[in-house]
Amino acid sequence: MTCIPAASLVMGGVEQQHAGSASGLLQRVQQPGGAVGLAVAVSVYAAGAAPGQFVPGVRAAFPTTAAFTLPASTMAALILRSRRPVHAKTS
Repeated sequence: MTCIPAASLVMGGVEQQHAGSASGLLQRVQQPGGAVGLAVAVSVYAAGAAPGQFVPGVRAAFPTTAAFTLPASTMAALILRSRRPVHAKTS
């Protein structure tokens, strides 16, 4: 949910000659963030899991991943809202 708005925000404010460096830095930050988020979700799942059963781990992991979604959605909405183009009035 945040990858496209973050890329738009970062790349929209960068001069053309620095676009490659900015894109690489953005990817460098996003990859570990995704890995840490996945590690947290899997750790919570494993902590609530019961051997041979799927549902107990999901019951523990679902609220955690839902909690990740709320700030991500809020951030995406704020970024997209602030980046709306201003349309010129025509006569």
